[in-house]
This record gives sequence, C-alpha cells and structure tokens, in this order.
Amino acid sequence: MNRIQRKPFMALQHEPSPWGPTHQGKVSTMPPPAADTSALSGEFLNWARWLDTLRDSARGGEYAAVQALAKGKLRFILRRSSLLRDKAMLGQLHHPQLAEAQALCQEFEQVIGELTGRVMPPADEWPLPVRLYAPENTPGSASKASGHRGLHERRHVPTRQNRLDAVSQSEAQQVYGCLRLVLRLLQQQVNLAESPAMQQANDLLARTVKLGYLDSEPGA
Repeated sequence: MNRIQRKPFMALQHEPSPWGPTHQGKVSTMPPPAADTSALSGEFLNWARWLDTLRDSARGGEYAAVQALAKGKLRFILRRSSLLRDKAMLGQLHHPQLAEAQALCQEFEQVIGELTGRVMPPADEWPLPVRLYAPENTPGSASKASGHRGLHERRHVPTRQNRLDAVSQSEAQQVYGCLRLVLRLLQQQVNLAESPAMQQANDLLARTVKLGYLDSEPGA
C-alpha cells in the first residue's frame, strides 16, 4: 500500500502573522503541528492576540480594515484546517473531528463571503466576525453610524473586487483541499457519514466553493 504523504502548508501573505513574517512574493511553509498541546496553545494565543488587533482596527467599519481582518481569519482557518487534516490522516476519525470540520466550514463560508463583498449575517462568536455588524455594549449613535458606514461601503464595492485576490485565492484553495479531504476520510465511518453534521458540513463547503469561485478540483 502506498503511504499517503501530507502536502506542506503553503501560505502566501503580505502581512506578518503568528507563524512569522514573509516578504512580498515569497512563499512560507507552515511548520508541522506542535509536538505538545502547550506549544500549540501558545501559538493559538498568539493568533488570538493578532486577530484581536485586526478586529480593533476594523471597528470603525472602514472597508480596508474589515478586509484585513477577514484575511487574517482566513489564514487562521487555514492553519486549523491543516492541523485537522493531519489528525484525520493519522486515523482520528471521530465525532469531535467532525464537529471541528463543521465549525471550520461555517467559518470558511463566512470569511469567503466577506472577502467577496457579500453582507454576511452577524456572527458574534470568535473567531467569526466579532461584533462588526452590531455595536458592543450599549448601542450608541456613533457605533450605529460606523456600522452602517461599513455595511454601505461593503455593498458598494465594485463588481471587479468581488473576487478573491491572488493571495486569498491560494489560501482559500488550500483550506478547501484540507476540509474536503477531512470530510472524505470521515465519511469512511458509517456512523459519521450518515449524520446531519456531515450533511451540513458538505452543504457549507459546496456553498463556499460557489461564493469564492473556487475550483471544484484544486490542483494536486
């Protein structure tokens, strides 16, 4: 039997992120999963701090800042999807992995919708869009104005910008490849294949492919 080889995580990016900065035009390889959970927890804490910084910048509703946050979340989804793919390829095919895949598919659809100019439904749970569409605490006129301004700007993005840029397209294709492989492996378990969670995850992934104009068969 031929041994399945894991593709390296390739992240094209222009901004520093928790796995280290890269120079424009260059490709960085994601390090392998941490050997212990404490190291992985530390990495995820760095992700949380980084995304919180992007979120704070996006509170005013400016289009560029909101897009930067969405791109940051896409990179975090890619990191987590690659880790889940590794677990699935090692034979961890149980309900917790399916629940994680379903959650990632939901986040993936939300972020691709944002990056392609759609006005997505509010989502208050981190790391989904965190209260960008509704003010935190006591609603105030200033908060409402900034939120409405952000939605107005998003609705009036020129059509030519409703496609993913080259960096986001590459990262989205990688996320799709990881999640598709995970779901295929999970479907080998009869008790998982016939569950509502599996159907929902597949439906979410199919909708996201259409949202982002992603290839149905990413390149090998």
